Amino acid sequence: MFAIAITLLVLEIKVPSPHDGTMMHGLLELWPSYGAFLFSFLIIGVVWMNHHTMLHCIRRVDRVLLLFNLLLLMCVAFIPFSTAVLAEGLATGHGDRTAVFYGLVLTIGGLPFNAIWGYASRGHRHLSHLITPAEADVIRRHFSMGPFLYLGATLVGLLSAVASMICFALLILFYMIEVLGSRRSGPGPAHPGPAHPEPAPAAGHETGHETGSSAHTVQLPIGPPELAAAEPHPAPPSAAAQPVPAPVLHAPAMPVAPARIAAPCPTCGRPEPGRPFAPVHPQR
Repeated sequence: MFAIAITLLVLEIKVPSPHDGTMMHGLLELWPSYGAFLFSFLIIGVVWMNHHTMLHCIRRVDRVLLLFNLLLLMCVAFIPFSTAVLAEGLATGHGDRTAVFYGLVLTIGGLPFNAIWGYASRGHRHLSHLITPAEADVIRRHFSMGPFLYLGATLVGLLSAVASMICFALLILFYMIEVLGSRRSGPGPAHPGPAHPEPAPAAGHETGHETGSSAHTVQLPIGPPELAAAEPHPAPPSAAAQPVPAPVLHAPAMPVAPARIAAPCPTCGRPEPGRPFAPVHPQR
């Protein structure tokens, strides 16, 4: 939204008509539009940077914050129209009234901006750990001065539009130097905690470097120095080192006992129970 509002500012600068004289003369007569464009561009830029700083510290958003942010965007979207009114008033000699109108727009725009931070910092419930409650209170008091300063510059416009524009220029310069002079994009701890120490390399390891810029750990070969020099890379396992499958053991065959049958009768050939058994060996 801020980028769109800044883009719309330049659309209010109209190209001079050819019948007004030479093109250079017409461009020079547009100085009120150039001045109003420069003021509004810097003001929206400062609001944009401060808005970014606030969102950097806010970790939770609810419907109330969204409503305040919507009101702020509405005021920012209205700045291009007030810029065109200011430029037209300076060009036609009614700069005093238009300067007051322009200042009131900026003053009203500071109210939802302060409402966002005031609501977010109340009880520190919407802010992150990057900012302490004391720092949030300092920023709140600092932001609250903005509407009063803009209102003072607006009241100066009742006397002189030029003096009012000078006051607005000083306010823009003050906030611009403050924002650009900060060392970081958002509030946070001034002294970050110490970094975690690097773990020491384990025994039997040393730190090496690859072809790129990253470091890795290389394990030294174990053995006498002459073996390490002769064999820089570990040799593949030999065939002797391969596991040998256990032989399959078969149980021995049990011997077959010879069959014992009764002796046949010499007359009829049938076995008689009374006769002793004679061993008969099986044929192989």
